Amino acid sequence: MGETTRRIRDAGGRAEIIKTDGPKLLALGDGYLDLDLSRFPDVVRGVGDDLAIADGQDLNDLCLSVNAFLVETPDRLCLIDAGDGARRAPSLGHLEKALKSAGYDRADITDLFMTHLHGDHAAGLVQDGARLFENAQLFVSEEEHRYWNAPEEHDAIQATQAPFALAALEAYRERITLIKPGQNLVEGVEAVGLPGHTPGQVGFRIGNELPVLVSADAIHLPALQIKHPEWGFLFDADRSKALKTRLGLLDAVVETNIRLAGAHIPFPGVIKVVRNNENIGYETIRD
Repeated sequence: MGETTRRIRDAGGRAEIIKTDGPKLLALGDGYLDLDLSRFPDVVRGVGDDLAIADGQDLNDLCLSVNAFLVETPDRLCLIDAGDGARRAPSLGHLEKALKSAGYDRADITDLFMTHLHGDHAAGLVQDGARLFENAQLFVSEEEHRYWNAPEEHDAIQATQAPFALAALEAYRERITLIKPGQNLVEGVEAVGLPGHTPGQVGFRIGNELPVLVSADAIHLPALQIKHPEWGFLFDADRSKALKTRLGLLDAVVETNIRLAGAHIPFPGVIKVVRNNENIGYETIRD
């Protein structure tokens, strides 16, 4: 087992601080998701295998981190995404333990900032139809809310995710705040549009001079998709738009030196995208 794979599989229930000059930011490990490579239908074997091995991974033993992020301000505690819940334990469902590692529990969360409402981000919001974060407001983009209430727009793959989205929207229906890209949610946190994986997917820029962009599912496998952004993910609702978003995101973070965080980037989920002799690559941020 490669070092990166081991780190992914050991991350459930852990919390790590991510340095920023804005609000305090922590990565929370919900666990990992074992995946067959068929979820990445464009990957070229051989080329992809070499990239994975160089990064401490193995495409024949593929797993993805499932990360959430916690933003602390003087008067609010904001959770970015809520993990997969208990449905695929024991590899997933460790968000509550990670929160406790950070010194909190679910009742302390005041705001839930959702990047999108696929199950591995939103199933952890609800159990048996009831809210798991009893004191929190749910922040969802207007387009994400509209999309999941328009079943005629869902293909067969997105239809498998609709129950998780709709369960969350129903459980928090009196606590939903709809947001738009460009909106400041709390001091030092701005919503950023990242459509494609879902039509209403957003990320969150945190900090000012030392920012981190929580980029949701714009990138799933940085070892492969940063050098080959055309290698898409089967669950992208609009693969063409997802590619356009991924390309724009990579250009932006290379030029600005913004660190990139993501739900499926190997825990603690933060990297720096850089230009090098092979044009573009990435460095894992460990402190």
